[in-house]
Amino acid sequence: MNVYQSCPFFVTPQFTLRLVRRSDAPGLLKVYSDKQAHHYSNSDNCTSDFRYSTLEEMQQCIDFWLASYARQEFVRWVILDNRQRPIGTIEMFRASDGADGKGEGILRIDLMSRFEFTDVFQQLLYTILPAMHELFQCERILTKALPHMMQRRLGLVLLGFIPCKKPLIGQGGIEYGNYWAHRHHL
Repeated sequence: MNVYQSCPFFVTPQFTLRLVRRSDAPGLLKVYSDKQAHHYSNSDNCTSDFRYSTLEEMQQCIDFWLASYARQEFVRWVILDNRQRPIGTIEMFRASDGADGKGEGILRIDLMSRFEFTDVFQQLLYTILPAMHELFQCERILTKALPHMMQRRLGLVLLGFIPCKKPLIGQGGIEYGNYWAHRHHL
């Protein structure tokens, strides 16, 4: 399956994930204007810090995400609660062939601060990880978890993620640390 031709959706006991839509802007503005959530977001190598205060800014961001999807750069799923309200997003893309040639992907997870709990991460990642490895043809998936993100880090450990020994190298040779890796043998 080509994720850029047909984007799958995912369902967990508490959440639904589907390709983001422009109509998600009002709900996602609550996520990206949540000042506490900014402490948990990952904007490494991005053109924005994902701090929005107006509906227009959020709509422009979603337009960028959808244009990037059309260019097959990355996929951004919205995370909906059981009432179909946005509580965050997940982004995934294949970053490179990796050092071993088996593929490396980057997974970003942005959540409202009130959802920053181990069980939420476990539920989301348990559901999507096998598909992400397959959809993006990568043996290794990296995600960021800073030292103060104890709930997130615990969820990662429980799902078999391990801390990366080397920093991720971004554009211009900038080093980004605090990444955790999950391996899957294709």
